[in-house]
Amino acid sequence: MPPRGDNMILGIGIDIVEVSRVEALLEKWGEGFLERIFLPEEIAYCQKKKYPAQHYAARIAVKEAVMKAFGEGWTEKIGWKDILINRARKGRPGVELLGKGEKLREEMNVESVLVSLSHADSYSVAQAIITGIPNQKSQISNKSQ
Repeated sequence: MPPRGDNMILGIGIDIVEVSRVEALLEKWGEGFLERIFLPEEIAYCQKKKYPAQHYAARIAVKEAVMKAFGEGWTEKIGWKDILINRARKGRPGVELLGKGEKLREEMNVESVLVSLSHADSYSVAQAIITGIPNQKSQISNKSQ
């Protein structure tokens, strides 16, 4: 859903993943690794590609970027399988929040999650931006300042 005019950026996240690290995890853990991190639709999509590890790495980067945009990282509030990476219009990447991700989206009054990803031979990178109408739970904390 496109952002409305009264929406603001509530969070930004970015992540980069080494494709060789994903290849090593796939070799060591195989299906167990895939089933822990990815939903069946994501596995099916990546397995169809010529270099699946590159596409798995991109999806890990998107999931991490989304978690960071929510200000959570990988916590009890959002996990790997609470974020589904899909393809939106014209093949661009999209995100569907599930389970705890959907609950967090509602709590923080998030209207949309925008993502961009890119990959090369060795690295995959992703950025996520969440937008919405700020409320008390969506305010950025300045505790460390």
